[in-house]
Amino acid sequence: MNEHNTTAILTSNWTRTTFFDDFSPLEISLLFLSVIIAVLGTIGNGIVLYFLSFKIKRNKFIVYILNLAVADLLFLLCVIAAVLLSLPRNGIHLIYVKIIAFSHRLAYNTGLYLLTAISLERCLSILYPLWYHFKRPKHQSAIVCTILWTLSSLVTGIESFLCLPLKWYLLCLKSVFLSTGVITFLFFTPLMVLSSMTLLIKIQRTSQHRHPPKLYLVIMVTVLIFLIFALPFKLLLTIMYICYIHLPNRLMFSALLFSVISSTANPFVYFLIGSSGKQRGRASIKVALQRVFIYEKDEEMTLNSNRANTNVLSFNV
Repeated sequence: MNEHNTTAILTSNWTRTTFFDDFSPLEISLLFLSVIIAVLGTIGNGIVLYFLSFKIKRNKFIVYILNLAVADLLFLLCVIAAVLLSLPRNGIHLIYVKIIAFSHRLAYNTGLYLLTAISLERCLSILYPLWYHFKRPKHQSAIVCTILWTLSSLVTGIESFLCLPLKWYLLCLKSVFLSTGVITFLFFTPLMVLSSMTLLIKIQRTSQHRHPPKLYLVIMVTVLIFLIFALPFKLLLTIMYICYIHLPNRLMFSALLFSVISSTANPFVYFLIGSSGKQRGRASIKVALQRVFIYEKDEEMTLNSNRANTNVLSFNV
């Protein structure tokens, strides 16, 4: 299974010949459709980064969304670069192939880890609200994001480079992807699903009395989109390496397209759920993002009020 070509950089289905000479019109169409959607996603994630970085006061949750937007942006740029660099008939240097492949896997893994952290932190805020808001370390979001980027870099480095100098290359790859598959499918994915289910139960209970917070809806939708559209890509790669099978190009490129849709969808989910439909233009984007991510202030005020009332009652008693 050779990764020294241009267009199967992201799916590991490369050969040494020119990319577009080897694939059917359907497969090429899937790739160009991926590029078109990736361009839209690049613009959307860029807008999210701009507004959350410079136009909206940052809070502990926005830190996660910023890092997720960076991971999605990197993922989409790698897809665009992989396809566009496959156009020249003389090919590209192997070092660029390795850089793109590494960055693509890094972005994917980081996005998975960050979504798990986002779901888990919201779950903890529901189960232990007083501890979360009054005992939670001030810089926990930044620390967690740093740890997750470091873990993702380590996992991606092992997947990409550990087996290259070894004679038993395929056997090594099988062991590596079996191990990283355990991390992905038996640790992070179950955590993401369980914490999201907790949020879903909270949404159902809340909706009986009032509208659930937009942030909960955003998390539920983004996690669902990731599980449906992005997770199959990792699953297929894991199966391919563990079982020593070559999956059809159209299947891999379809999975790649779905992953692109997942990374592209997040900004639009933020805008649609947060938008009231009344304002237009740039201001409406800012308002939509504020309505999704800034509600924590009201939640903290409520908790402070509840704690104050509790103290008053205790004093009177």
